Amino acid sequence: MRAKILLGALVVALLVACTTPNFTTVTPSANSDQLRRDINYLASAELEGRDTGSEGYRKAAQYVAEQFEQIGLAPAGEQGYFQDVAFRSASWNGGEPELVLKDSESEIALRFGEDFLEAPSALSERSQISAELVFVGYGIEAPEYDINDYAELDVQGKIVVMLSGRPQSLPSEVGAHYASSRTKRETAASHGAIGYIRLHTPEREKRRPFEYYVEHRYDDTFDWIKKNNMPGSATPGLHSGIMLSIAAGRKLFKNAERSLESIFADIESEKTPKGFPLGYRAELSSSSKHQRIVSPNVVAVLPGSDPQLRDEYVVFSAHLDHIGKKKDGQIYYGAQDNAAGIAVMLETARLFMESGHAPRRSLLFVAVTAEEKGLLGSDYFAEYPTVPLQSIVANINLDMPILLYPFRDIIAFGAEHSSLGQIAENAAHRSGLKLSPDPMPEEVIFVRSDHYNFVRRGVPAIYLITGREAKDPSVDGTAMQSAFLRERYHKPGDTADEQINYEAAKQFTEVNYLIARQVADTDQRPYWYEGDFFGELFSTH
Repeated sequence: MRAKILLGALVVALLVACTTPNFTTVTPSANSDQLRRDINYLASAELEGRDTGSEGYRKAAQYVAEQFEQIGLAPAGEQGYFQDVAFRSASWNGGEPELVLKDSESEIALRFGEDFLEAPSALSERSQISAELVFVGYGIEAPEYDINDYAELDVQGKIVVMLSGRPQSLPSEVGAHYASSRTKRETAASHGAIGYIRLHTPEREKRRPFEYYVEHRYDDTFDWIKKNNMPGSATPGLHSGIMLSIAAGRKLFKNAERSLESIFADIESEKTPKGFPLGYRAELSSSSKHQRIVSPNVVAVLPGSDPQLRDEYVVFSAHLDHIGKKKDGQIYYGAQDNAAGIAVMLETARLFMESGHAPRRSLLFVAVTAEEKGLLGSDYFAEYPTVPLQSIVANINLDMPILLYPFRDIIAFGAEHSSLGQIAENAAHRSGLKLSPDPMPEEVIFVRSDHYNFVRRGVPAIYLITGREAKDPSVDGTAMQSAFLRERYHKPGDTADEQINYEAAKQFTEVNYLIARQVADTDQRPYWYEGDFFGELFSTH
C-alpha cells in the first residue's frame, strides 16, 4: 500500500504542476490585529465558554454570522447564516440503572458506579432487556485483516460482551476505527445482538482507570437528533451499553469455559481471544429523562468563479463551542480551543475577498457546534449539508491550532491518505515552511476531530495544526506544546492572554489560504490514494 501512496503523491504533484492556473504568486498578508480582536471576543468572559446551546454560544454564533456578512460572504445555512441543530440531552430520571446476572442456580446484582457504568439513553426514556450473554473477544469484524470475532458465534437476540480496545496487529488509525464504540455497536447490531457490555481491561486501566469514568456516572448524554427524531449516534435495536469493571468482569466469567484472567493473558501475549457463550443471562433496566436543546452551526459561502467548477465546494470547518461555565463559577474560555481556529477561518475568508482573485471552486465556511459533546455539530452538517454532499470535494479542519510561537513547520493529520497531503506540502513550501509527519500517531488524531465526519461520508480531509519546530532555535516547541496540553488544555487557563502568539496566527492563516487556494483552483479535485483504507471504506465519489 505504501508504494501506491507514494505513486499517488507523485501523480498529484505532477497534476498540480500542470493544471494549477496562473494566479498571482503573492500571498495576501493576514491581519494580526483582526485575529486578535476575534480571539479576544470569542474567548471573553461575556461568552462564558460558549457551551453548546447556551446564551454565550448564541452570542458567539451571532458574532461569526456578522463577521461573515462584513467580509462579504453569502449566507449558506438554512435560516440565513444559521443551520439550527436539534439535540437531545438525557439525564437519569431520579434513579439508577440496574444490572442483574442470572444462571440456573443464583443471581448477582451488580452495583452502579462500583461494578458497572451506563449512560442515560437518548434513544428511549425507558429501557429493559433480558438476554443470554456471549463473549465476542474484541467485537471486531475486519475482513481486510482476516479478523472476525463473530465467526461461528450465535448472538441473535443476545447481549454481546466485548473487550475494550483492539488487537495490536491492527495499524493505529485503522485500529482506532474498528475499536470505536460506533463501529463495535454497528457490528454487534448487524449480527442481531440487542445489547452490548464492554469489559475494562488492564491496558485501559493504565491509560484511564475505571474510577475516572465513575466520577462522571451522573453526567448527561448528549446527541444530535435526525429529522426522523432518532438520535444521530444511536444504534436502533441495541441497548445503550454497559461498561464493567475488571472485578465485575471476573464474576461474569466465573462459570465460563475460560477465566477472565486467561483472556487477559492472551492480550498480554498479543493473541486474539476467541469468543464463547457465557454462563449467565443479564437483565438490564434504566429510566432517563429527555430535554430538547437547539444550537446552530454557522455557514457562509464564497461562490466560485469557474462555470465548470463553481458547483464544487471546499469546506473549511472549525468548532465554535467550548466547555462553558462550571457550577463553581469557573469559565473555560477556550482561546486556543477553538476561538483561535474560528479566527483563522474568518481571516482566511478575508484574504480570499481581499486577494482580488475569486477561487474557481466555491468555498464553504462552517463554524460547527457541539464538538466538545462528541463531534456532533459536524456530524449533523455532514448528514444534512446545505449543499449536495457529492459536490463537497474536500474538508480542511481547524481545531486548536496551538499558536504558541512562530514556527517552521505544520502538521496535517490525514496527509498520507489523500492528495490533500501533497497540496498541504506544496503550500507549506511556498510559505517557507515544511510539512512534518504526525508526531503523536498513538493518539490517532485523524479519527478524533470534526473532519472525520466528512471522511465517514467519503470526503478527503485534513486537520491542520502548527508544527513543533520553532523559528527561534532557543524555543523548544515540543516542550511548549506539551506544557499547554498539560496545563491549559480543557482548563480555565486557556485564555486569550500572552500565550497566543499573533505572528504564529498570521503564519498559520496564510498557509491555510495557500492550501485552500490550490484546492479551489486546481483542475483535479482531491482524491483518496489508491488502496487507502479510509478511501476504500467510505468513498462515495
